[in-house]
Amino acid sequence: MKIYFISFYSKLNSFLFVLILIIVGLLFIVLPKEKISENEKRVLKQFPDFTKVNLFSGKYFEDIDLYYSDNFIFRNTIIEMASEIKKYKGIKNKEIQYFTKTKAINKLTKNTGKSINFVTSDDEKIKNVENSSTIIDTTSEAYNNINSVIVYKRKAIQIYSGSKKKLSSFASLVSKYKTALGSNVTVFCMALPVGSDFNLPNSFKKDREKTSINYLYNVMNPSIKCVYAYEELEKHQNEYIQFNTDHHWTGRGAYYAYLAFCKSAGLEPLPIDKFEIKKINNFLGTLYYYTRSEDLKKNKDYVEYFKIPNRTKATYFDEKLISEKRTLLYAEYARGGNSYGVFLGGDYPLMHIKSDVKNGQKILIIKDSYGNAFAPFLCAHYEDVYIVDYRYLKYNIKSIMKKFDINNIIFAHNLFVLNSSYTTFQESKFLNSNFISNPAKPQQVVVKKDTLTNNKNEKY
Repeated sequence: MKIYFISFYSKLNSFLFVLILIIVGLLFIVLPKEKISENEKRVLKQFPDFTKVNLFSGKYFEDIDLYYSDNFIFRNTIIEMASEIKKYKGIKNKEIQYFTKTKAINKLTKNTGKSINFVTSDDEKIKNVENSSTIIDTTSEAYNNINSVIVYKRKAIQIYSGSKKKLSSFASLVSKYKTALGSNVTVFCMALPVGSDFNLPNSFKKDREKTSINYLYNVMNPSIKCVYAYEELEKHQNEYIQFNTDHHWTGRGAYYAYLAFCKSAGLEPLPIDKFEIKKINNFLGTLYYYTRSEDLKKNKDYVEYFKIPNRTKATYFDEKLISEKRTLLYAEYARGGNSYGVFLGGDYPLMHIKSDVKNGQKILIIKDSYGNAFAPFLCAHYEDVYIVDYRYLKYNIKSIMKKFDINNIIFAHNLFVLNSSYTTFQESKFLNSNFISNPAKPQQVVVKKDTLTNNKNEKY
C-alpha cells in the first residue's frame, strides 16, 4: 500500500508539473506581448529574424533566450515581488543605500567613502554599431549608463566617474567641427552636471564633476565658446534642479543652464516670470525603477516645464531631410513614468522648431535627452532651432548646416555622455562621412519610451 501511494504521488507530481508547463506555454503564446517596458523605460526584445549568419554564430538562439526572458508571463509582477523580498536582505543604513550592477564594479573600498571604479564597454558598443545597419540605443541614459546609484535623503544619485582621455577626445572632436564648419559658424560646448557634486555627502569619495568640466574646457580650442552651466546650477543647488527618482535634470535646472548659455552667447535671457510654468505631478523616474527603493517611492517627483512666450511650429524630418511632419514643442499630455516626455514629445533624429523671433538667426543643437528640456529655451532667441539627437541621426552634419544655412551649433551633453567614447565615435561619423546621406527609403523613427509622440499639433 505504501509503495502504491508513493507511486501515485510521484505520478501526480509529474502530471501537475507537465500541466503547469503546458499552461505556462499556452499563456505565453496567447497573452499579448508588450513592445516597451513602462517600468524599465526600454524596448523589450522581439522575436529575432532567422538568418544563416545569426544561426551559425549562435546569436539567433541567444536572441530567442532574451525574447523569452523579456516576455515571460507576469514578468512585471514577479520583478515587483523580488524587489519587495530584496528589501529585507543585507545590511541597512538609514541614511545611505547602495544599488549596483555587480559586473560594472572593480573595487569597493572599505572606508565610509566607498570609492567605486567602473568597467566601460564603449569599444563593444562601437563594434556593435559598425556591424549593424539598424538604429541601436546603445547609450540609453535610462539604464545602460546606470552602473551604481546611491539613495541619500530620499533622493537617487548616480555615481559619477570621469576619464580625461575620453574628455580630451571629445574636445578634439569639437575643434574639428569648428575647423570643418568655418569661421562664419559659432560653436558652443555645454557640459551638464548630473547632480553628483550637489547631492552626495562630502564624506563620499568620488570624482568631482566640476574637475572634469574644468579639464574639458581647459583642453578645448580657444575658438570654442564654453557654456558654464555648472557654475549657474551651483548657485541654485538647493532648488529643484534634479529629480529625486530620475536620471534627468528638471525644467528648472534647464532654465538655469539657459541663463548660462545666454551669457556665453551675449543674449539677454528672459526672466523667469516671463514663462508660463506648468507641472505634471506623480512622476516616478528611471532610478526608482532601477532601485525599487521605498524611500524614492514615497518621494515622488513632479515635472515642471517653462513654456516660452513665443509662437512656435515644431516638426521632425524623415531621414532624407525632405519632408517634415508636425509634432510638439511641449507634449502636455505626458503622464506617469513618461512625464519627462513633455519636453519635445520624443527623441527624433532631427527636429525643427520655427519661432516668431524673425531675426534670421539659426542654431543646431546636438543633444542627449538632457537637451530635451533645454532646447525649447533657444526658441526665444533664434528664428530656427534644429535639434539633433546624437543616438539616432544618420546624416552628415555639414550637409545639414549647409542645407539650412545654420550659423550656430551647440553640443549639449551630460557628463556621462561626454565620458563615453561612443559619443565621440558617433559624432565623428556625422562630420567625416556621408553616414547614410541618401538612404533608399526613410527608416521608422525610433523613439525612447521615456519620451512620447502624438498626432496633436501645436499652434503657430
